[in-house]
Amino acid sequence: MKKMTPSLFRTMRITQVSCALALGLAAANAAAVNWDYVGVGYVDHFGSGAYLNLSHQLEPRWVVRADLARVSKHSVDVSEFSLGANYLTEFKLDFAPSIQTYIRGGLQHAFEDASDTGVYAGVGITDKLTPEVEWFTELSYHTIGRDYTSFAGGIAFYFSPEWAARTSVALNSGNRSNEFRLGVSYQF
Repeated sequence: MKKMTPSLFRTMRITQVSCALALGLAAANAAAVNWDYVGVGYVDHFGSGAYLNLSHQLEPRWVVRADLARVSKHSVDVSEFSLGANYLTEFKLDFAPSIQTYIRGGLQHAFEDASDTGVYAGVGITDKLTPEVEWFTELSYHTIGRDYTSFAGGIAFYFSPEWAARTSVALNSGNRSNEFRLGVSYQF
Protein backbone atom coordinates (compact mmCIF):
# COMPACT_ATOMS: atom_id res chain seq x y z
CA MET A 1 0.00 0.00 0.00
CA LYS A 2 1.32 3.44 -0.93
CA LYS A 3 2.05 6.05 1.68
CA MET A 4 -0.26 9.07 1.63
CA THR A 5 1.46 12.28 0.58
CA PRO A 6 0.82 15.50 2.52
CA SER A 7 -0.91 17.13 -0.47
CA LEU A 8 -3.22 14.11 -0.93
CA PHE A 9 -3.97 14.15 2.81
CA ARG A 10 -4.83 17.89 2.67
CA THR A 11 -7.04 17.32 -0.38
CA MET A 12 -8.90 14.51 1.41
CA ARG A 13 -9.33 16.66 4.53
CA ILE A 14 -10.66 19.59 2.49
CA THR A 15 -13.07 17.22 0.74
CA GLN A 16 -14.24 15.75 4.08
CA VAL A 17 -14.77 19.19 5.63
CA SER A 18 -16.58 20.43 2.49
CA CYS A 19 -18.90 17.39 2.52
CA ALA A 20 -19.61 17.83 6.23
CA LEU A 21 -20.43 21.52 5.69
CA ALA A 22 -22.65 20.73 2.69
CA LEU A 23 -24.53 18.03 4.63
CA GLY A 24 -24.93 20.40 7.58
CA LEU A 25 -26.30 23.16 5.36
CA ALA A 26 -28.66 20.70 3.64
CA ALA A 27 -29.95 19.53 7.02
CA ALA A 28 -30.42 23.14 8.15
CA ASN A 29 -32.28 23.98 4.92
CA ALA A 30 -34.44 20.87 5.20
CA ALA A 31 -35.59 21.86 8.70
CA ALA A 32 -36.65 25.44 7.89
CA VAL A 33 -40.41 25.50 7.27
CA ASN A 34 -41.58 28.70 5.55
CA TRP A 35 -44.78 29.97 7.21
CA ASP A 36 -44.97 33.17 5.11
CA TYR A 37 -47.02 32.61 1.96
CA VAL A 38 -50.18 33.43 0.04
CA GLY A 39 -51.91 30.63 -1.86
CA VAL A 40 -54.76 30.12 -4.33
CA GLY A 41 -56.28 27.04 -5.85
CA TYR A 42 -59.09 24.55 -6.36
CA VAL A 43 -61.11 23.09 -3.50
CA ASP A 44 -63.52 20.14 -3.60
CA HIS A 45 -65.59 20.01 -0.43
CA PHE A 46 -69.34 19.37 -0.65
CA GLY A 47 -69.10 21.10 -4.01
CA SER A 48 -66.20 22.56 -5.94
CA GLY A 49 -64.74 26.04 -6.05
CA ALA A 50 -61.73 28.16 -5.24
CA TYR A 51 -59.75 29.10 -2.16
CA LEU A 52 -57.38 31.85 -1.08
CA ASN A 53 -55.19 31.52 2.00
CA LEU A 54 -52.56 33.55 3.79
CA SER A 55 -50.03 32.51 6.41
CA HIS A 56 -47.58 34.82 8.16
CA GLN A 57 -45.14 34.20 11.01
CA LEU A 58 -45.53 37.20 13.32
CA GLU A 59 -42.72 36.21 15.69
CA PRO A 60 -40.70 33.06 16.35
CA ARG A 61 -43.56 31.21 18.09
CA TRP A 62 -46.72 32.67 16.48
CA VAL A 63 -48.16 32.22 12.99
CA VAL A 64 -51.42 33.87 11.89
CA ARG A 65 -53.48 32.16 9.18
CA ALA A 66 -56.52 33.23 7.15
CA ASP A 67 -58.49 31.22 4.61
CA LEU A 68 -61.42 31.99 2.32
CA ALA A 69 -63.04 29.19 0.31
CA ARG A 70 -66.12 29.40 -1.95
CA VAL A 71 -67.79 26.22 -3.17
CA SER A 72 -70.88 25.64 -5.30
CA LYS A 73 -73.04 22.60 -5.89
CA HIS A 74 -76.09 22.90 -8.11
CA SER A 75 -77.79 26.10 -6.90
CA VAL A 76 -76.13 26.20 -3.45
CA ASP A 77 -73.21 28.59 -2.89
CA VAL A 78 -71.30 28.56 0.38
CA SER A 79 -68.31 30.65 1.39
CA GLU A 80 -66.32 29.89 4.50
CA PHE A 81 -63.82 32.24 6.15
CA SER A 82 -61.43 31.20 8.91
CA LEU A 83 -58.96 33.23 10.92
CA GLY A 84 -56.64 31.55 13.36
CA ALA A 85 -53.19 31.16 14.82
CA ASN A 86 -50.60 28.46 15.28
CA TYR A 87 -48.41 28.40 18.37
CA LEU A 88 -45.09 26.75 17.46
CA THR A 89 -44.07 24.58 20.39
CA GLU A 90 -40.62 23.52 21.53
CA PHE A 91 -41.79 19.91 21.77
CA LYS A 92 -39.51 17.69 19.66
CA LEU A 93 -40.05 14.08 18.65
CA ASP A 94 -37.10 11.84 19.60
CA PHE A 95 -37.18 9.95 16.31
CA ALA A 96 -37.39 13.15 14.18
CA PRO A 97 -36.03 16.23 15.98
CA SER A 98 -36.46 18.54 12.95
CA ILE A 99 -40.26 18.15 12.97
CA GLN A 100 -42.07 21.34 14.03
CA THR A 101 -45.04 20.71 16.35
CA TYR A 102 -47.76 23.30 16.86
CA ILE A 103 -51.10 24.00 18.53
CA ARG A 104 -53.74 25.62 16.33
CA GLY A 105 -57.00 27.43 16.96
CA GLY A 106 -59.29 30.05 15.54
CA LEU A 107 -62.73 31.13 14.30
CA GLN A 108 -64.72 29.97 11.26
CA HIS A 109 -67.69 31.66 9.61
CA ALA A 110 -69.86 30.32 6.77
CA PHE A 111 -72.05 32.68 4.75
CA GLU A 112 -74.18 33.04 1.58
CA ASP A 113 -76.64 30.07 1.34
CA ALA A 114 -75.43 28.71 4.70
CA SER A 115 -74.76 30.79 7.77
CA ASP A 116 -72.95 29.61 10.87
CA THR A 117 -70.02 30.56 13.09
CA GLY A 118 -67.79 28.30 15.14
CA VAL A 119 -64.32 27.73 16.53
CA TYR A 120 -61.64 25.14 15.91
CA ALA A 121 -58.72 23.81 17.95
CA GLY A 122 -56.15 21.16 17.32
CA VAL A 123 -52.54 20.10 16.93
CA GLY A 124 -50.23 19.71 13.96
CA ILE A 125 -46.78 18.71 12.82
CA THR A 126 -44.78 19.82 9.81
CA ASP A 127 -41.31 19.32 8.39
CA LYS A 128 -39.25 19.66 5.25
CA LEU A 129 -38.21 16.30 3.84
CA THR A 130 -35.84 18.06 1.44
CA PRO A 131 -35.36 21.73 0.58
CA GLU A 132 -38.03 21.21 -2.14
CA VAL A 133 -40.59 19.05 -0.28
CA GLU A 134 -42.56 20.04 2.83
CA TRP A 135 -45.37 18.06 4.51
CA PHE A 136 -47.88 18.59 7.31
CA THR A 137 -50.56 16.74 9.21
CA GLU A 138 -53.19 18.19 11.58
CA LEU A 139 -55.90 16.87 13.88
CA SER A 140 -58.62 19.41 14.76
CA TYR A 141 -62.04 19.68 16.37
CA HIS A 142 -64.51 22.14 14.77
CA THR A 143 -67.81 23.50 16.10
CA ILE A 144 -69.08 25.09 12.87
CA GLY A 145 -72.15 23.38 11.41
CA ARG A 146 -72.49 20.07 13.14
CA ASP A 147 -69.45 19.50 15.35
CA TYR A 148 -66.84 17.40 13.59
CA THR A 149 -63.26 16.18 13.85
CA SER A 150 -60.85 16.63 10.95
CA PHE A 151 -57.65 14.74 10.16
CA ALA A 152 -55.75 16.59 7.43
CA GLY A 153 -52.48 16.08 5.63
CA GLY A 154 -50.70 17.70 2.75
CA ILE A 155 -47.53 18.29 0.85
CA ALA A 156 -45.86 21.24 -0.87
CA PHE A 157 -43.33 20.97 -3.69
CA TYR A 158 -41.15 24.05 -4.18
CA PHE A 159 -40.33 24.81 -7.82
CA SER A 160 -38.19 27.72 -6.62
CA PRO A 161 -37.63 29.44 -3.26
CA GLU A 162 -40.73 31.60 -3.98
CA TRP A 163 -43.19 29.25 -5.73
CA ALA A 164 -44.71 25.96 -4.60
CA ALA A 165 -47.46 23.57 -5.68
CA ARG A 166 -49.57 22.48 -2.69
CA THR A 167 -52.11 19.73 -2.19
CA SER A 168 -53.98 18.49 0.87
CA VAL A 169 -56.76 16.16 1.95
CA ALA A 170 -58.94 16.52 5.06
CA LEU A 171 -60.89 13.49 6.27
CA ASN A 172 -63.84 14.74 8.32
CA SER A 173 -66.13 12.92 10.72
CA GLY A 174 -69.92 12.90 10.85
CA ASN A 175 -71.92 14.53 8.05
CA ARG A 176 -69.10 16.93 7.10
CA SER A 177 -67.78 16.25 3.58
CA ASN A 178 -64.12 15.42 3.13
CA GLU A 179 -62.02 18.13 1.50
CA PHE A 180 -59.40 18.09 -1.26
CA ARG A 181 -57.25 21.09 -2.26
CA LEU A 182 -54.80 21.66 -5.09
CA GLY A 183 -53.10 25.00 -5.62
CA VAL A 184 -50.02 27.16 -5.82
CA SER A 185 -48.43 29.47 -3.30
CA TYR A 186 -46.00 32.37 -3.32
CA GLN A 187 -43.60 32.51 -0.38
CA PHE A 188 -42.60 36.00 0.77
